[in-house]
Amino acid sequence: MTPGQPPKVGNSTVLRGKHHKAKWPGYSQTIHYEISGAGRIDYQYASVTIEGAHGDEHAVVKILTIDLGSH
Repeated sequence: MTPGQPPKVGNSTVLRGKHHKAKWPGYSQTIHYEISGAGRIDYQYASVTIEGAHGDEHAVVKILTIDLGSH
């Protein structure tokens, strides 16, 4: 619910390097969300974007990868 803030459960870090830059205009760098013992999710978010059939402004989180294996 708050993709730009630290999570209440697990840990998150902003990934570094040119491969983790925003894939779409207005989106964040890739954020690596790690759930202790359960896996990790890499995502990017935009606080305000105009996407979809209606063209209204809203927040969007795009999940890039989900890894449920061990690190």
